[in-house]
Amino acid sequence: MAAKTEIGGAPAATRRGMVTAIGPELAQLAVVALWASGFVVTKAAFAEVTPLAFVFVRFLLMTLLAFAVLFLRRRGAARGVRRADLGRFAVAGLSGYTLYQLGYALGLERTSAFSSSLLIAMVPLFTVLILAGTGEPTPFRGWLGLGLAIVGVLVFLLDKRGDGGTLLGDALSLGAALAFAVYGIVNRPLVTAYPPETQTAYALLLGSMPLLAIGAPAALAEDWGGVTAAGWLGIAYMVVLPSYVAYMLWNWAIARRGVAAATSSGLLVPVGSGVLSAVALGEGFGPTKILGGALVLAGLVIARSRRRAPQAAGEGTG
Repeated sequence: MAAKTEIGGAPAATRRGMVTAIGPELAQLAVVALWASGFVVTKAAFAEVTPLAFVFVRFLLMTLLAFAVLFLRRRGAARGVRRADLGRFAVAGLSGYTLYQLGYALGLERTSAFSSSLLIAMVPLFTVLILAGTGEPTPFRGWLGLGLAIVGVLVFLLDKRGDGGTLLGDALSLGAALAFAVYGIVNRPLVTAYPPETQTAYALLLGSMPLLAIGAPAALAEDWGGVTAAGWLGIAYMVVLPSYVAYMLWNWAIARRGVAAATSSGLLVPVGSGVLSAVALGEGFGPTKILGGALVLAGLVIARSRRRAPQAAGEGTG
């Protein structure tokens, strides 16, 4: 009987070991794919809906979805938000949703998807700089890998910098990157203290309220009857996958690998956007992009390898 218990328990133990070993990395790759697709889908949606009206309907539906999930899982009452954490939730919502999404949407309207993805990919740089400024050291291998990956992003999108984007659009996209870096750092204690659906729902609620107030006039002026089925499908996609699902996966990865390691994978988003644009929009994907993608991957390997030993000792919980 004991032997059967061991044999029967081995697969479950193995599965748990695999989730611990590679689960956060798989989650980050899923997030990269979802966010990369988001640039293409959102840009297409802007052909039918103004950016602020898009933000309004997207975050209204996202907030309803988040609390519906919370209610169905029956964790809303059991895991309410502690009063002492309300301030941190408010800062997380303001930075990760309000400011990030305004910079993302308004920046993407005024520049190309490639330029926007390039500048928002600077999140890891801002993250490391903020952590360094607060006294959290980054080893030389981390700086080296991050620098190499950023060079890779620049090389990858080198031939797209003259694509008609405006300085304001680029500045808004860069501001979005800074806001999301702040979100990742402020969010660290919350993702370890609360279940993912609880943390996401309350940060989303606090971050969505300013977005709904800002976007309401545009939403009221929008001709929603003129939006095509494809447009509504794009909105639904952006509500569920690149935002709600991706944010929960992102926070789960931060809780297990640390904010600096998790955000470094965001440098793959422009590469993913380039691949999707090549497939969906017929964009060229020549030697320059291949070289840039290789540099990004090499930089990520260098930056991430430095965290393996501490992680085994229990670090990286953010």
